[in-house]
Amino acid sequence: MNDHPNKHIRAAIDYALEHGWRLRKAGPRAHIWGMLLCPEESREGCRRSVLATPRTPENHAQQIRRVVDACPHQP
Repeated sequence: MNDHPNKHIRAAIDYALEHGWRLRKAGPRAHIWGMLLCPEESREGCRRSVLATPRTPENHAQQIRRVVDACPHQP
């Protein structure tokens, strides 16, 4: 399911999935590649957009990991 074209972002998505987050891939005409949702399934849950072609993929991957680590809804 995680077939992101960039290896750094793909590793960050795998990191999020290992911590209980869910990945919802966007449609073919969306501006984002997908959305990461934290384990909290209410409106208060954390979410992070995953870009398809960010300017600096390494920084985007680092931001994803930061959001996962800072989430207060970890099981």
